[in-house]
Amino acid sequence: MSDFYKEFKPLALNLHGVRLPSFEIEKEVKHHFKVSEDIGNYDFLRKLCITAFKDLGLKEGTDEYDSYRERAKHELKTLKDLGFIDYVLLVWDVINYCNKNDIPTGLGRGSAAGSLVLFLIGVTKIDPVKYGLYFERFVSKIRAKKKVVDGITYLDGSLMCDVDLDICYYKRPQVLRYLEEKFTGNTSKILTLNTLSTKLLIKECGKIVGEKSETEMNEITAIIPKTFGIVQELTEAHEEVEDFRKWCDENEEIYNIALKLRGLVKNKGVHPSGMLLSYYKMEESCPTELSSDKDSVSSYDMNWSSLFNVKLDLLGLRGVSVADDVCKQVGINLVDIDLNHPVIYQNLQDLQTAHGLFQIEADLAHRVSQTVKPRNLEELSAVLALARPGAMAYVKQYSDYVNYDVYDPINPFFDEILKETGGVALYQEQLMKMANKVGFTLDEAEILRRIVGKKKVTEVRKWKKKIRDKIKENNLDKEVGDFLWKVLEDSANYSFNKAHSIAYAALAAITVYLKFSYPREFFLSLLKMTRHEPDPTSEITKIQRELASFGIELLPPHLTKSEMDFYIEGDDIRYGLLSIKGISDKSIEKLSDFRNKYANKFETFQAAKQAGLNIGVLSALIQAGALQGFSQSRSKVVYEAQVWNILTEREKKHVMRFADEYEYDLVAIIKKLMGFKGDNGKDIIRESRIGTIKRKSEPYKNIYELNSRSETFANWYYERKLLGYSHFVRLKTIFDEKRPGLAYIEDVKALRAGQRPVFIGVIEDIVARTSKNKNKYLKASVSDETGIIDCLMFNDNIEECKTTNHGLPEKGNIVIVKGNKKEDAVFANRISIQDNKVYTKLSELKNS
Repeated sequence: MSDFYKEFKPLALNLHGVRLPSFEIEKEVKHHFKVSEDIGNYDFLRKLCITAFKDLGLKEGTDEYDSYRERAKHELKTLKDLGFIDYVLLVWDVINYCNKNDIPTGLGRGSAAGSLVLFLIGVTKIDPVKYGLYFERFVSKIRAKKKVVDGITYLDGSLMCDVDLDICYYKRPQVLRYLEEKFTGNTSKILTLNTLSTKLLIKECGKIVGEKSETEMNEITAIIPKTFGIVQELTEAHEEVEDFRKWCDENEEIYNIALKLRGLVKNKGVHPSGMLLSYYKMEESCPTELSSDKDSVSSYDMNWSSLFNVKLDLLGLRGVSVADDVCKQVGINLVDIDLNHPVIYQNLQDLQTAHGLFQIEADLAHRVSQTVKPRNLEELSAVLALARPGAMAYVKQYSDYVNYDVYDPINPFFDEILKETGGVALYQEQLMKMANKVGFTLDEAEILRRIVGKKKVTEVRKWKKKIRDKIKENNLDKEVGDFLWKVLEDSANYSFNKAHSIAYAALAAITVYLKFSYPREFFLSLLKMTRHEPDPTSEITKIQRELASFGIELLPPHLTKSEMDFYIEGDDIRYGLLSIKGISDKSIEKLSDFRNKYANKFETFQAAKQAGLNIGVLSALIQAGALQGFSQSRSKVVYEAQVWNILTEREKKHVMRFADEYEYDLVAIIKKLMGFKGDNGKDIIRESRIGTIKRKSEPYKNIYELNSRSETFANWYYERKLLGYSHFVRLKTIFDEKRPGLAYIEDVKALRAGQRPVFIGVIEDIVARTSKNKNKYLKASVSDETGIIDCLMFNDNIEECKTTNHGLPEKGNIVIVKGNKKEDAVFANRISIQDNKVYTKLSELKNS
């Protein structure tokens, strides 16, 4: 044991800061840009900027030309002085690789969209000068630090500039491989640590320490409030919420243990987009471990590991992939789309179909967009900035300003800055502009904004004094300084980075333009990409629900008409065979061999077997309606396919003899063959073999007989389960005879408040909660083929619902809802579960 330590080697960690990875532009790249091979990285970056600057089309000698030129020179000098040139070129190299390999990239993300240099070299595609974005929000000369030790430059990892990249969601792994091969052994993914936070902590302590019920703990955690979208800390909630304090005082042991466990690590994971790059071999710079996927992951989280390594944020974004794909389909260039095109903002005035629209499709952003009704990119940017929990309180104020020109000047000195957002200090850049106006440099303004936002007490006192001094120095009214400080403090929890907001608003605008200008191509792109989603059929359901509004039909899968993937067929879109649930990529070759090799039902069964297509895939094709032209029902054909697989090759030959006579009814033919003698006078199928066939096929026969009681419902069920929608029949139609007067959900949504609809749908999601006022409520999202709507139920109605249905409804239940329409929801008086059942597994027969 004394020799154990000898297995370890001393590790001399570099603690000076980040040393940028050894990086040099390849010779072929230099040749492409017509520069000498010995050109330095700074001069290469400058060359890239000069080349792109000429393409801006600015007229030399104008104020605009001078403004852009001075901005570019300032940024280049700053980046050089701070030692960031290699980092910027590293990011450019990633973008250059993507461009050469047809990998779509985004328009910009985060404060990097405020850099003219990054815009000129193509890392971002948003002109920061045009939109009033500040380079100092991206790089602060005062804040950034470097040190030179033994001739080597080290950067302060916590204060480095940070360029986040959006790239094609589906090709992101290719970019990661490129970096891993370029910097072999010097890369890793980044560890994330999830800690025990307020609601989870008190809930788990209550259940484990106090043996409290799930229901009681849900009620307790529900009364812990949020401030600007952030759940209050335990001690803060204890001080401010009387009911919570009373409960904690009554359950002192639970509360005290929860206090001791605060902030402890609950579990660890892998950062979804971050990647570390090191000058050294990664294990010499940061301890690493293997993830469940056997990838190298840092053993420190991002805050620690980025102190000594470069962090690259490469986010795979579906919106980037969709926009690029649609543009390629219709033959246009994404960057040529007018971001203020009338098509975009006409369709945002009363947007009902938001699926697939970048950022806007999120429920919160959609609701804000419907309220604000943006008319240009600046207003759309504001929508995205407002659609966050902390900023929601200001939606009405901003909406009244843009729609009704309602604006009450707050402070004459800052009026020009705040008026553009209706008096709301919505953007961090506005705060910087305000500080700049009283006399601070933009670098100082960024430092001030950060310090107030992070509430560093000592630093806050210093800067409060600096503001007072600056006000005196410039002979400004004391009220100007007081107002600036108040706005800085008040907006710290909701002000947003305009550079990010504008860049994301631009991509959102592009998706709106593409969706309403080229709907078929747009929906085709969304449908093709559903195969990469965690729940493909659910995504197809959402897409299909919107198609009718654009006059497009999602044609059902068809074995000969369908291709492997979705495609445009006339004015509609044909379903792709590989998107049928249960058919995997591994089935492609077998499916291709099988699809054109049959003329009748029995040949279909035999061809499937010969192609190696398993019975599960064949059954999925049948139940989805992809195999048509048979006189028997789908349930019967699936049953027969199972029986066919039980038969021997000899028995199948005998069956084929009687196929035409019995109209390819396999069950009838087998009955005919029972006791039927051949030319030699012997039974074609022995009695013992008949018994074996019966025994093996009996379970499948039971499933068929049970499902055949409601064949229409079985078809609807299977289509919805396998395809994500039903092309055969709508749910309402199935239940119309049983319950006349049912409405479609799209019609329910159009009703006025107070009207009393009755409708049928499927529960997509359901939660039972207790409000802060201790009222029980049930919230269910119910959908049909035409839409989805929230249904709320309260107190006594919940108990009645539980009694009537022998328990509360669950996700996936088909329900009939009766209630009152209230704005965007229905307040349900009754929710009734429908007892129709489809049998899909042998195990389900035991409970039938």
